[in-house]
Amino acid sequence: DAAAVLELLARLASGEVAAIAFTSKSQVARLFAVAGAERVLAALAATQVAAVGPVVAAELRARGIAVGAMPESSWFMKPLAAELAKLLGGNAPAAQQLE
Repeated sequence: DAAAVLELLARLASGEVAAIAFTSKSQVARLFAVAGAERVLAALAATQVAAVGPVVAAELRARGIAVGAMPESSWFMKPLAAELAKLLGGNAPAAQQLE
């Protein structure tokens, strides 16, 4: 729903959301389709961005978005969550944070 996407972007731009993780290229494309490049870039510049793997990271970077976290291998949710924890300054080992 477009209204939900616009609300998310407003929350990102305001700094209310600390990070966002992308798990597919289609998620990235949807943001740009709904809101346009200027609004998306402004919103994502105000938050930490993570990608599940190199394909998604390449899509984000191609659109001008800095990727702050991405698993080095094992491109699944658990490694992505561990990278997000590191990015956001989590002190506990990733395994403890995810349990």
